[in-house]
Amino acid sequence: MTYVPSHIRGFAIIHDTSVEIARAIFEIADDGDEERMWLEPTAEESEAVLERAWELAGPTGTELHWSDEIHRHP
Repeated sequence: MTYVPSHIRGFAIIHDTSVEIARAIFEIADDGDEERMWLEPTAEESEAVLERAWELAGPTGTELHWSDEIHRHP
C-alpha cells in the first residue's frame, strides 16, 4: 500500500473503516464533507468510493470495511 497521511489513517481507525475507503472518501469528497460522505453517501458516492477503494487495495485486496459493512472483492 502507498503512503497514507496520518489524518486519513486516524479517520479510518476512529470510524472502524478500511484505510482504502477512508482515502477514497478524502479523494472524492469536498473539503469538510468527508464525515457526511462516510455516514450518508448517495448511491453514486458510495459506488465511486468503493471503485476507488478497490483500486487502492490492489490485486491482493479481498475485503473492505465501511464501518459494519463488509465488502468483498467483486
